Amino acid sequence: MPIQLLQLSQDGQTISLIAKPLGEDAEHAITRSDIATELVDLQAIDFFLFDNAIDSALSVINSKPADSDVEVKLQQFVIAERRDAGLLIKTDPDLMKTSVTVIGAYGGTQISGNMLIDALKENHIVKGIRKAQLQELLMKSKQLAPGEKLTMPVAFGRFPVHGTDTAFEPLVNDASQRILRPQSTDDGKVDMLDLGELITVKAGQPIMKLIPATTGCNGFNVLGKEIAATPGNELAFEAGDGTAICEDDEHVLVATKSGVPLRKPCGMQVDDALTLKGVNVTTGHIDFDGTILITGDVTPGMKVSATGNIVVSGFVELGELRAGGDIAVVKGVIGRQQDGKHLPCYLHADGKVTSKFAQFVEIDAGQDVSFSLHALHCIIRTKGALSVIDQIKRHGTLSGGYIEAGLGVEALNIGALAGVPTEIVAFTQYTSLRDTLNTAYQVIEDEKAKVHKIKEAQHKLLKIPSSKRPPELVEKVKSSIQLHKQRMAELSMSYQNLRQDYDEQLSKATVTAIGRLFSGVMCQIEKEKLNILQEHGPSVVAYRDRTLQRLPYNS
Repeated sequence: MPIQLLQLSQDGQTISLIAKPLGEDAEHAITRSDIATELVDLQAIDFFLFDNAIDSALSVINSKPADSDVEVKLQQFVIAERRDAGLLIKTDPDLMKTSVTVIGAYGGTQISGNMLIDALKENHIVKGIRKAQLQELLMKSKQLAPGEKLTMPVAFGRFPVHGTDTAFEPLVNDASQRILRPQSTDDGKVDMLDLGELITVKAGQPIMKLIPATTGCNGFNVLGKEIAATPGNELAFEAGDGTAICEDDEHVLVATKSGVPLRKPCGMQVDDALTLKGVNVTTGHIDFDGTILITGDVTPGMKVSATGNIVVSGFVELGELRAGGDIAVVKGVIGRQQDGKHLPCYLHADGKVTSKFAQFVEIDAGQDVSFSLHALHCIIRTKGALSVIDQIKRHGTLSGGYIEAGLGVEALNIGALAGVPTEIVAFTQYTSLRDTLNTAYQVIEDEKAKVHKIKEAQHKLLKIPSSKRPPELVEKVKSSIQLHKQRMAELSMSYQNLRQDYDEQLSKATVTAIGRLFSGVMCQIEKEKLNILQEHGPSVVAYRDRTLQRLPYNS
């Protein structure tokens, strides 16, 4: 450049360009490159540049003078300034995470540890600050180019760990576990036909353990506010017939007589057992108050009813079984294809249904239904889950028929190569859960309406001169508002817990084929349906992103 155009201010914070038209005497037009060269000489190349000011200054410098006889006034343009590194603190709406954005300095001061701490304090961030994150941010910020941004999370809240409800751990197996877990032979192999002895207990034997509810652990947000954990529900033992709480340990349930253990939601009972070699035309139909053990088969046309469990060591063929507890059939249940809506072989259990296999069988169960070999062309309705797979995951085919499961469905293979129509409806309990959610939401809306009316009354009261306001009425309105605010907070928390529970159950309600998923299978979860049109490998059909999707299964 022929002349020095740039000036550094006395405080060293700004760069000015003194501009006047150079006219025809200039060797060449002044460009940004010329200005950059001077900025380097002034050690100000990293300053923040005002582009519009530079363009205006260059326009003046490179213009022609209007009249040589007229004195040209010098114009001063501030084209650059020194800027310190910038800090931006951003906290998530839920107050559980705070991030810091550092903007690289334009020739100014870099951020320091004290600056970071002060900025967090100014934004009331006092809890969950990670020292290692701050140190990493400081180190990386020194490498930023002017104006470059770096964002890192530096403070984290801790979500509360909610307490667990009282749990009840059985200390004895039941018949379903016996069927699903065949005995090992001496050489370590599994004998699918050897299922061990029938499950019975003796008087004085511990049969269930109570695991107390926990209170949980409170959390906090980055502002330091405590987030209360929801304690687990305390449940007491239900000592059924034939059981009592142990005198030495109130958390243990013991049998008071010999018999067959029957699990209940919060306890157990020990039933008297009726043992039969088989049920056929010679025995007639069986109806017993207790548990029935059948060491042989139930032959076609026979009916068996028990208030407790029904355990059959052989087959059930074209029979009808009804149990107030569980039904366990060791060898299998066999029906017959029929054109009508109902199949001629029927099982109903208030508890679980377990067997090796079922073919052309109609089943209603209050809890889980499990088969270790296959379930073919069955009608199955369960409030729990359906599992068609053995414990070593080598066998298990669900094909044909109609399935309704309150929870999820799992099998090794679902469908068949021939494209057998198989209809599966999972998470059938969603309607009742939705009704509960809608009811809770309506209660909140009703409470909002009450609060609105009280606030209207308060507004009218405020229009009255303070000297004429009845003190008791003022106090009553204040108390009502406070009471309803507390009520709203409780209702909102209850609704959020219900919503969270619903979402968790929905995410777990899946149709899983850990081997093959064949065409011809129709899956429904909530209101969404998905037809499988081609064969797939290991798959999970799940409700994700508000739609039903088939996803790869990863064990």
